Amino acid sequence: MSNTNNGGTLVGRHALVTGGGTGIGRGIARSLLREGAHVTLAARRLDVLEDAAAALRAELPGAEVAAIACDVTQEAQVEAAVAAAADRDGALDIAVANAGSAVPGPFLLLTADAWRFCCELNVIGTANTLRHAALAMRARGGSLIAISTAASAAPEKSMAAYTATKAAVDMLVRCAALELGPWNVRVNAIQPGYVPHEMLDAVFPEPLQRDLIARTPLGRAGAPEDIGALVVHLARPESAWITGQVIAVDGGMTVQPMADLTALSEGIYGADRVREALGPGAKRR
Repeated sequence: MSNTNNGGTLVGRHALVTGGGTGIGRGIARSLLREGAHVTLAARRLDVLEDAAAALRAELPGAEVAAIACDVTQEAQVEAAVAAAADRDGALDIAVANAGSAVPGPFLLLTADAWRFCCELNVIGTANTLRHAALAMRARGGSLIAISTAASAAPEKSMAAYTATKAAVDMLVRCAALELGPWNVRVNAIQPGYVPHEMLDAVFPEPLQRDLIARTPLGRAGAPEDIGALVVHLARPESAWITGQVIAVDGGMTVQPMADLTALSEGIYGADRVREALGPGAKRR
């Protein structure tokens, strides 16, 4: 597959993608590169990022992609990543706050450490990324995009810490959009549905994956490029009047009840502990 830099709609634009070495983040980076953007991947593991960058260059000849180690919970590292992604004048056009993670478990088994981890990575990490990217966008405007989750739109068993902190991201985006509009900095969020990737495949049991697909009206799992397509759209000038929006890209999953992730918790804590934590009405699997 050849690169489309010459005819891309984002030629000359500079983009930062956190969590860009794997899964959805890598798919987003690929979509931006196909449109000609200069993309900097940021995540904690530099070796993973460098492998991803090399693979993207091989797949898309001529693609301009760089990598920088960055823990988004550390403000100084985020500031350095934004500076690395910006152009020579220090301006940035696109930033995708994709880094995030989850600690599964019934509410009664979630410790303060579990909540703290999700808050620091999903909320503070996203806020750090959006804030420092916005500071680099004030000169000429830009597009900030946070990756949330379809699970933030409805309660989900055994995922309270993840869904609650991602719901906070949705509100963070709306608040930031209110304040950043005068600089022509647009802020939106994307809520992906079930998109298989390396991390999910390692922890989601097959019955749960089948159930998630069965609950999706379009009848298939998503792909990272499904999310990347909307990122590209939100980054283009054609989206110049779109801000403060939280948009689901989920195959229709959020039009019905979300999945029960108890099976995932049972694999972590043990079936007996989970049933005890969920109470006498918990279904046996």
